[in-house]
Order: sequence, then structure tokens, then C-alpha cells
Amino acid sequence: MAYILAFLKYVIYGTSVFFTSELESSTSVLDVLALRFLMSFVFLWLLKITGIIKIKIGVKDFFVKNDRTPFIKSLFLAAMFEPVLYMFFETMGISMTTNITTAVILSLMPIVSCIVEAVILKEKNSLLQKFFLGLGIVGVIYIAVKTDTGSGENSIIGIIFLLLTIISGALFLAFSRKSSSAFAPMEITYISAILGAVIFNAINIVNHIIRGDILHYFDPYFNVDNLIGFVVLGIVSTVIATGMNNYCMSKMQVSTMAAFSGVSTVVTIIVGVIFGNEQLYYYHYIGLSLILIRMIGVSVISIRKERLSLPQTEK
Repeated sequence: MAYILAFLKYVIYGTSVFFTSELESSTSVLDVLALRFLMSFVFLWLLKITGIIKIKIGVKDFFVKNDRTPFIKSLFLAAMFEPVLYMFFETMGISMTTNITTAVILSLMPIVSCIVEAVILKEKNSLLQKFFLGLGIVGVIYIAVKTDTGSGENSIIGIIFLLLTIISGALFLAFSRKSSSAFAPMEITYISAILGAVIFNAINIVNHIIRGDILHYFDPYFNVDNLIGFVVLGIVSTVIATGMNNYCMSKMQVSTMAAFSGVSTVVTIIVGVIFGNEQLYYYHYIGLSLILIRMIGVSVISIRKERLSLPQTEK
């Protein structure tokens, strides 16, 4: 189930790049971030008060010592790295690069995740897993070298933002896995949504007050095309996909989860070609093939390792 959800999570993430790009064509970056996470928080809050989902985390967990206290720091850091930092860097990066460039750079996530995993979680990968992770990186570098960034569609600053995105994403995976020892997946997702909603809306409200158009704060919601984008980003991507991610991180290693980012890369590029009229060249096929081989190789090895570690009766 964890591997299936990991696959679906990155399909959603791959699609969300297109919707983010579309929203930014008519809405400011701050409005996209603030209203996206406001919708996420309200949706989760409604699910919580109606009892559809069980979220037991409360204020006492942050101020009163209990058996979950040692994991509070990891929970806070997970929420800070994603959504706050990850989504900010990603949204800024997407606004300054093409969908294809975004997809290629984000597929570097596994190598950063492998480093973070070893440093923070003290978990290791086999030599064969490292080989497959490296193979995917070769594919990314190959596409990056062949991609023209001098046309004005891609900027160096945008690429830097995307690199900061993958660092934030890798740290999020690590701290999500660490906090999953004490908190349920939807509890981690709930705290992430609250933090994102509070921080981005606080900044955006001040921005609208300075501009003198605070009465138009919710205008982007009243455009049908925008509303579809906000639902995809705020509910499907932030709530559902992040919930999937937090569940997966309680079941698998960080580098294994990150290896699935190849799915996101493929989906983003396909969506960009079909709906964004972007061009797909021969080097994309070569690079993407290596990225997919990485995902399959790392996943197969991880599944075999997990099966071998189970008692005979559970296999």
C-alpha cells in the first residue's frame, strides 16, 4: 500500500506543477500560496470537527510534557520545511522556469534525500540502491545540459529556487519519518496546513493592506478556472497527497520515497507537453528513461530488503 500511495502522491505532485503555473498567470504568487493553504486548513478543520478524520494533536502536546514531547521538534521542522519553505521555493521557481525545467530539477530529490537520510536518520542504502539513484541523476544532468536556459523562459534565480525546493523537500521527508513515530499521518498533515495557512496569510494580508486592496483578498476564488486550480492545489495536492506522503514515510526509507519523484518528473513533462504546448526533445526521452529505471530499481531492492527482514510467518 505504501508503494502504491507513493506512486499516486507523485502523480498528483507532477500535475500540481501545471496548475501552479496556470494560477500564477492570473494571480500573484503570494495569493496562490495564502489562499491555497487557507483552503487546505479549512478543509481539514471541517473533516476534524465532523469526525470524518481523527486528529488528536492539541495545544497540550506543545506545552505539556508527555510521551510525544521528544518528537515535537521533528513535527515542527517537518511542517516548516513543507509546506512553508518547500511551497514558497517551488512556487517562485515555477514562476521563473518552464514546466520541463522544473520537472528535471525536482527529480534531483533522491540524491539530496540520500544524504539527509544518512546524516539525520542514520539509515543506509545498499551499493546497488546507490547505483540506481546515481543513474537517475545522470539522466537529470543529461537533460539539464541539453536544456536551453538562454531563451528567457528559464532564469538562473528560478533554478536556484528549485534547488532550494529539493533541499527543503528532502529535509521534510526526513523529519516527517522521524515524527511519524509519535504522530499519525493526518496529524502531521494538519499541523503543516495550519502553519502554511498562518504564515502565508499573515504575509499576504499585510501585502494587501499596503496595496490598499484588502477588500479584494478573496477575489481569486471567484474565478472558475482559478477555483479549480485552488481545489487541486489546496485539497488534492496539499491535503490528500501530503497525507499519502506522511503515511508512506512511516513505512519506508527517505531515499526510497524520493526515488518515486521520477513519476512526478514524467507526469509534469507530459502535462506540460499536452496542455502547455512545450516541446519534447530526444534527450528528454533518454533522461526520463534513466529516471524511471532509477525508481523501479530502488523500489524493487527496497521491497526485497523489507521482505527478507520479515519473520518467516509474515512473508
